[in-house]
Amino acid sequence: MTRRISAMWTAVVVALVGGNAIAAEGADPPYPTRVTAETRTNAEQLSALERPGEVFFKDGFESSDSLKKYFEIRGLREGRVKLTIDAQLAHEGNGAIQFTSPARDGRESGVGATAWFGPDGYDRVYFRRYIKFAADYDQGNLNHVGGGLTGVSGTNRWRAMGSAGIRPKGDDHFKSAFEPWRDWKRYPSPGYMFLYTYWMDMKGGRDDKYYGNMMGPADDERLVLQRDKWYCLEHMIQANDPGEANGELAAWIDGKLYIHYKGFRWRSTPEVKLKRFGIGVYVHNATKDNTVWYDDVALSTGYIGPLEANR
Repeated sequence: MTRRISAMWTAVVVALVGGNAIAAEGADPPYPTRVTAETRTNAEQLSALERPGEVFFKDGFESSDSLKKYFEIRGLREGRVKLTIDAQLAHEGNGAIQFTSPARDGRESGVGATAWFGPDGYDRVYFRRYIKFAADYDQGNLNHVGGGLTGVSGTNRWRAMGSAGIRPKGDDHFKSAFEPWRDWKRYPSPGYMFLYTYWMDMKGGRDDKYYGNMMGPADDERLVLQRDKWYCLEHMIQANDPGEANGELAAWIDGKLYIHYKGFRWRSTPEVKLKRFGIGVYVHNATKDNTVWYDDVALSTGYIGPLEANR
């Protein structure tokens, strides 16, 4: 299904939730196929997708040392980002990190933390985190929240930041974030979860801009997260072999496979690898303060899963 949305959400673009679509220009490049249902029913494929790997990053936000793990924390000085040492607010233990996007009279508003795990990077990364939305969370319509993974070339940890609206070329970067969308308020806040994704074969809009394509679940499987409740979110990117459309993208909610796509050409060169992740909240038209908490972040070369399941 093809759905047009706006991103920085102000320009109209084509947001793809699966299936085939016509390319914006020239011949059709390969486009990923949603295979979630097939993977769920094939024990061998599901086992391979959920095979554990080596955990190379963990953060439970139990002390101020956590802040040293991130090369950029937007909103820390203003008190919009802070560690909360309170077992009642944490998912587990005593600590969590709190992000508050402040009201700005309807203007854009965002805070976040970004970590670099390069420069060598990885071809396959699983990113697990717990998230809770405040009981009064209401972005109005559009937001970016939930956390994302980014692949870049080179050693510049800032590369591809500020590249909204630009299609990656294949030798520079790709990225995907697991986040909610309200579908122009057809769903209650914060909205249903999907993967907001940039890569070299993404589709553009009528204004020749390229904003994140929506790689979503089947229409009847859209899950709207409840506020004031912890959820375990995890998503994975498997980079393709250059020249092949064999990359993958998958996501889980509370340990259940929610989205799985195959057939990505994430990159045209092996120099582009997964090297960065980010967490936070960004509201496009902020009319009120909006707060979220993250806890128990982990990154691995294989599936991680919920803490409860691991125990």
